[in-house]
Amino acid sequence: MSWEDDDTSEMTPLRRTRAEFGWKVPRLIAALRRCAAQVGMGLGSDKSLKTTISRHENGHVIPGEDWRRLYRLAYGRTDEELGFLDEAPTGSSPADDLRQHIATARRVDIGLVRQMRQQVHHIRLLDRRLGAPSLLEQTRTVISTLTDLVTYSLQPSVRAALSAVLSDAGALAAWQALDVGAVQQAWGHCEIAKAAAREADSPVLLAHAMGEQVYALHDLGRLTDALTLVRAARALVGRVGPRLLLCWLDAVEAETQAALADEQCRRTLDRSAALLPVDAHDPALPFIALDEVHHARWRGNCLAQIGDTDAIDYLAGALEQMDTTFVRATAGLRCDLAQAFATRGELEEARKHLTSARLLANQVGSVRQRRRIASIGLAA
Repeated sequence: MSWEDDDTSEMTPLRRTRAEFGWKVPRLIAALRRCAAQVGMGLGSDKSLKTTISRHENGHVIPGEDWRRLYRLAYGRTDEELGFLDEAPTGSSPADDLRQHIATARRVDIGLVRQMRQQVHHIRLLDRRLGAPSLLEQTRTVISTLTDLVTYSLQPSVRAALSAVLSDAGALAAWQALDVGAVQQAWGHCEIAKAAAREADSPVLLAHAMGEQVYALHDLGRLTDALTLVRAARALVGRVGPRLLLCWLDAVEAETQAALADEQCRRTLDRSAALLPVDAHDPALPFIALDEVHHARWRGNCLAQIGDTDAIDYLAGALEQMDTTFVRATAGLRCDLAQAFATRGELEEARKHLTSARLLANQVGSVRQRRRIASIGLAA
């Protein structure tokens, strides 16, 4: 038996991660070469790389920092999730470190905060196209920088502005972590986003972070808790929150109800649709992409979950108008169509959409969508 055929229960965390992504070694080597090019690191032949990967995955050799970074970039997982040991702390004077941190934070002004906000949004746009694995490490780096700046910032206005960007980045990282199958990491990022929203004194950002955390509870199977959390987020902003945010929170609630097979999801969807602004682009809410097409996709998802084959009409219409930059979202839409067609007994159509979903999920490295595909595949 080769190391490729190991029992999952006996795999090292690094090997188990590759199994979750569904990658063979050549696919991992291709990802590592792409990441190495990004950081200016040279790699040897495929044969030597295969040997190195085998030693790393079998636990015979502990990867050095350069290799750890490549694995983090390829998978979007943390050192801890990949099974790497913490490095020994470097000896330095705590007082000197504190002086340096405060001096760095003093150089931050509102103009720099705007640049960091744009950086987070740029990562978000790339994430839609390229997927979470190749960008999550970058998002974590931004979060680390923002966390340091907030911690040592002495100007209240700058500190609040930095916290708002940190909340956005934390929620984005949470979604990316969920996509690579790292639910515990996602939970931690949500907590960062919520704490930063409170520091920024922003109920809007706090409600959004709570709404994102709902999906961590979904993935843990804690649907009743998820419903409680999204309703708490909705109550936090009440009737005075931005219509787009209220619309989004209602759609999150409807999806949770649908997962619980609760027919009330129809009424919640109607309530959400009534709140959808005519111009659904809100510069103050760059983290919410929700227009008529995405709302139709959301309705189709809910109807598919409760076994209503009317879902097909909404999903097919959304697929025709879907922005092609939303690659991962399109994979989810295809999954929903496969589920709806399987429910109606049209298994050939279900398989067609499942195949397309699998190709897209593999393209962006979405472990979350791969798990959905596996589940629907059994049903189909």
